[in-house]
Amino acid sequence: MKFSLRVKTGYGEKLREAAKAVIESHGASWTHEIEDDCDFALVFGGDGTVMRDQSAFKCPVLGINPGKSMGYYLRAGPDDMEEKIVRLINGANGRHYHVFSLMRLEAAINGEPVGTLALNDVLVSPIYVRRMLKANIDVCCGKSLERNSGIIVYTPTGSHAFAHSAGAGKMSYDSNMLGVAAFAPFSGILKRKEILLDKGPVKIECLSEEGEVCIDGSEVNIRPIRKGDVVTVRKSESPFRMVSFSRDFD
Repeated sequence: MKFSLRVKTGYGEKLREAAKAVIESHGASWTHEIEDDCDFALVFGGDGTVMRDQSAFKCPVLGINPGKSMGYYLRAGPDDMEEKIVRLINGANGRHYHVFSLMRLEAAINGEPVGTLALNDVLVSPIYVRRMLKANIDVCCGKSLERNSGIIVYTPTGSHAFAHSAGAGKMSYDSNMLGVAAFAPFSGILKRKEILLDKGPVKIECLSEEGEVCIDGSEVNIRPIRKGDVVTVRKSESPFRMVSFSRDFD
C-alpha cells in the first residue's frame, strides 16, 4: 500500500513525520508527490490545504488536523491519527473506514476548461469588492440579469461554507443538487433566494468590464474575465473521494 503525504508548509510537518513512521512500521510506503498509483492520500492542514490539492487526487483522501484547524473535511488528529492510518492499511472499506464520493464542479470560460475542479464552489465576481458585478445567468428556469457582488455556484458540501454565509441553505452531502446564490444581491432572481438545480449547466455571461473566476476561494486558482466572456459551470463526472470513520459523512 502506498500513501501520498501532503502538508501545509510550516504547520503540519511534525505530524507528517510521525505518520511516516506509522506507515513504514506497517509495511506500507509513502511519497510526497501526487501519484496515480497511491492508494490513499493523507493531507495535513485545514480545509484550505485539502482543497489546494483535491483536484489532482485520484485516490481517497484523509484530512488530518495538526491541532489548530477547524475543518469540515478533516477526519483525524494527533490523538487518533495512528489508529486511523492502521485501519486504512489493515482494514476494509465499509467496515473499518468509509469512503464517500462528494460532488465536484468543473468550470470553463468561453468553452475553455479552467482545469481545476471545485470541491466547494466556483465564484464569479468583480475584481474588487467595492465594485458590482453585472451578469446574465442562464439556468434551466430561464435567463436573468443579475447585479450583485458575486455569483456562487456550489456543491452540496460547499453549501456549508461560503455559500451558506451568503444566505444559501445547507444541503446533505449526498444531494444530487447544485446551487446558485448571490453575494450581496442588488437585483435579479438571486435577490429572492438561491436556485437549486438537479441538472446543469449554469451559464454566467459577464456584463461588467472585467471580473474574475475563483475556484474554492484559492488565490492560485483565479482566472480573469472580461465583458462578454461566458463562464459555464456543471457537475464533474469525477467526484472527490474522502475517507471518514462514520457511516454518516455529516
